Amino acid sequence: MPLFLLYASSFERSLKSLDPQQRAIVVRIIESLEIYYTHGCNLSRVFETETRFFYKKLRHDFYEAGVEGKLRIILPKDGTSCVAILAGNHDQIRKFMSG
Repeated sequence: MPLFLLYASSFERSLKSLDPQQRAIVVRIIESLEIYYTHGCNLSRVFETETRFFYKKLRHDFYEAGVEGKLRIILPKDGTSCVAILAGNHDQIRKFMSG
């Protein structure tokens, strides 16, 4: 069963603080997530287009995804949907998760 990627208003706000190069990385992450979710969470399909993609569980129902080590997206997973809630670097993600 495919998962669906949704976007919270907090995610859109987090994009405003990023420069154009960082936004391009976020687009790559989103494209990779779309491939991952529409192909039944098959990492090998994502690696065909984005070899550095990572997707890992942080805690509870929160996951992080990225294509490079510096910028990530946080997503809580709820049934068949994941909601992008924040795009940021490692420190921003830690601050969010601890708050």
